[in-house]
Amino acid sequence: MHEDSEPPVTQQAHRRRPPGQLEEQVLGVLHRSGELSPGEVRDLLPDAARLSYSAVVTTLTRLHTKGVVTRRRHGRGYLYSSPGDPATLVAWRMNRLLAGQADHRRALTHFIAALSPTDEALVRDLLASAPTAPDGGVVPGRGGEGTGAAPDFEQHR
Repeated sequence: MHEDSEPPVTQQAHRRRPPGQLEEQVLGVLHRSGELSPGEVRDLLPDAARLSYSAVVTTLTRLHTKGVVTRRRHGRGYLYSSPGDPATLVAWRMNRLLAGQADHRRALTHFIAALSPTDEALVRDLLASAPTAPDGGVVPGRGGEGTGAAPDFEQHR
């Protein structure tokens, strides 16, 4: 075997999802389908047959704790829904990806550099119109800093 060649992939590596993938899939199902029970969410997920009910419940509970999904009591359990539109989901994903980076400045620098002139102007307008906190920082959105929730830019208009 050459030093350049990659080691063989184990069967378990094929079964593991990348971090955050199940959350994204669950959010996609809720966005497309509306209010669902954990079992209904599970049934609509890719590879549902190999996914436990408890894994879906745990994921939904974590998303609810983060403020990304809402739930209401239904019998002995809950029905879950995604209150946001597709843009809210994209913003949440962007925040989640940024939270996974140690160097936010570098990640944001690359992100801004890749924006079209129109999108760059939009970001500048949004930042300019956002209220500022007493310390000079931008007032955090609905989820607050560090929650992973997407800021609600619409509330700042």
